[in-house]
Order: sequence, then C-alpha cells, then structure tokens
Amino acid sequence: MTRRGELIQSIGRLESCFREKFGTPRQPQLAPSSQARLRIRAEFIPEQSLKGLSEFSHVWLLSYFHLNTNKAFLSTVHPPRLKGKTVGVFASRSPHRPSPIGLSLARLERVEGDTLYLSGIDLVDGTPILDVKPYIPSYDRVAEAKTGWTDRVEARSFQVEFEPKAREQLAALEREGRGDLRPLISQVLSQDLRNPRDKSQLQAGKTLEFFLYEWDVFFRVEETTAVVLAVEPAQEYKKARRPPISL
Repeated sequence: MTRRGELIQSIGRLESCFREKFGTPRQPQLAPSSQARLRIRAEFIPEQSLKGLSEFSHVWLLSYFHLNTNKAFLSTVHPPRLKGKTVGVFASRSPHRPSPIGLSLARLERVEGDTLYLSGIDLVDGTPILDVKPYIPSYDRVAEAKTGWTDRVEARSFQVEFEPKAREQLAALEREGRGDLRPLISQVLSQDLRNPRDKSQLQAGKTLEFFLYEWDVFFRVEETTAVVLAVEPAQEYKKARRPPISL
C-alpha cells in the first residue's frame, strides 16, 4: 500500500480472542470482556514509541480488514440493524469499503514492554494494525453530535441462557484456570450474530457456532433468547490455523 511514495505498513498484528469473523462484535465496546494484545514490531522501537501511552485508558486502533472478500466496490450496504434496507457505504461502518481500513476504540488495560493489552475489541485474530492513537475525550468526544439513521433503529438484544452441559463445561474450564467465559459469551450473543439476509442462519432451532479463544461455542436462537448448548475444544484444523493465546 503506497501513498505519495510512502509505504503504509502494519505496526503489528492483533492477537484476539475472536478467531473468525462470525462471532466478532460489529462494533467496539459491545463485549467489554473481550481481550487482545498487540506486540509492536521491533523496527518501530517500542521502548521509545510507546513511552507515555500507559497514562491513557483508551486507544484508537487503525486496522486493515484483511479478511474482506468483496471484489468490487459497492456504493450501498445493508447494516444488520436496518433489516434489509440500504444506506451509502460512507454512512455506515461496514468493513466493505473502497479502502478497507477500520477504526476501533479499545480499552488499554496495560503496556508491558513492546505489548499493549486491550479489551472491548471488535477485531478478529491476525488483523494488521496500522496505527495506535490515544483517545482524548476533550478532542474526540462531541457533546451535541448527530447520529443519523442509527437513532431511528433499535439494536436487537437477546437474553442469553446456558444449558446444563454448557454450564458444566464452562465450570470445568474455570477450575482449570481458564477464567470465566460466561460474561464474554453472553456479551457476544446478546447482540444477535446472525446475518438478517442469510436465511440459513435464521432457520428456527438451527445450531450455530462461533470460535472463541480455543473453543467452539454452540448455540441456537429461540425467539429473543440465545441458548448456549455446548463449549467444545476447537476442531484441529482451527487450532492449526491460529495458535492459542493466553492473555
């Protein structure tokens, strides 16, 4: 990627708890329990370039949507909240853009050496990060900002329930020191992962799954409730594709 003769390059790749696009929140801060880390490449001298960043609580992440599959420019998109209606691509936050660049606000938990530890993310594992900038409320927050069409639609919110098998599996993981995954799973599923234009995902009682850390989370939707059926070790091909992370 070049602009005016200068190279635009990633400063590192994000290691995220979200291992596939399906299951990754559509916006940051929707899953506060989500975790990620970003190791800054050595050539950018992190011991100097990260100086002072730990004083901030939140950072902007500029990213590259490396998993986009669209081959042609589309001037309009279908935000899930609009239930099939369209808006212009520049009036949306769709990842399918002329230049597939993302902007996410993440919580900065801490800085250790060359690594940023983050939460409240909406980016999939392996995402190239182009830049990190501190969030400064006095500059970045606008008290009287208008929010367009998003004011006229209501985000669909689900109740989340866990079947006995899933509760037992999650309790076992917690006993093994893997942490309590229930808050994160609940935050992810409460937003309704399904694509409203994909009829196969909307079939009543259909079992769906998403890949979180090292596990497949199986669930189904019953009206306004997402029911977690099981939390199983991820299939071997998934493990081989991306190594497990420990945050």
